[in-house]
Amino acid sequence: MQRATTVLIALAVVAASLLVAAPAHSTTPSWRGVVTFDKNWQSPSNSRLVWQLYQRQADGKWKVVETRSWRSGSGKLGKRGRDSCVNSKGWLPNGTYAMRQYNDYHGNLIKGRAFRLEDRACPTGNRRFDLFIHSEQGARNTQCRNRRGDQVCRWEFPRFNDYKSAGCIKLAPGHLAQLVALYQRHFAPGVRYPKDQVVLRVVS
Repeated sequence: MQRATTVLIALAVVAASLLVAAPAHSTTPSWRGVVTFDKNWQSPSNSRLVWQLYQRQADGKWKVVETRSWRSGSGKLGKRGRDSCVNSKGWLPNGTYAMRQYNDYHGNLIKGRAFRLEDRACPTGNRRFDLFIHSEQGARNTQCRNRRGDQVCRWEFPRFNDYKSAGCIKLAPGHLAQLVALYQRHFAPGVRYPKDQVVLRVVS
């Protein structure tokens, strides 16, 4: 009995020493995800969305280990579509956004895979809200039946320019699925990470 107690005490001492000896950066994130929306002023519905995954190296520096990009769009077409202060028409204001990923978002219009973005004030102070990265699809990422006219639950490009939006960032369903798959290799759905770990950058 005494020997067993001695062994347990010894193991506890070793475990405590390992915790003390652990390097300070061992609890810091090893991965950083950066999504960049690069506005195309000549053709807003032909902009680019870029995914970059960074890995922390042994020296503490970050290195890009993965890059993918897809066609995307934001805002309505025309001059007002390029005005980031026009609600429901203009593309997103430049800046950085925190975001939360959903596998099956249940909005009135936005359904299926999506990234919900934080609200953002434009240069005039007008607040933009209900901002997403999404596609045109139905619940559970399905495509609804083809009907007459432009359907919000069906991707119909090029018959209709589904890359235009009321301000959100739009991707084709397959491209959105690719982005989500890359994201979920290292980040969990439903979590709003700090911007130094996961961030959307909107640039022009």
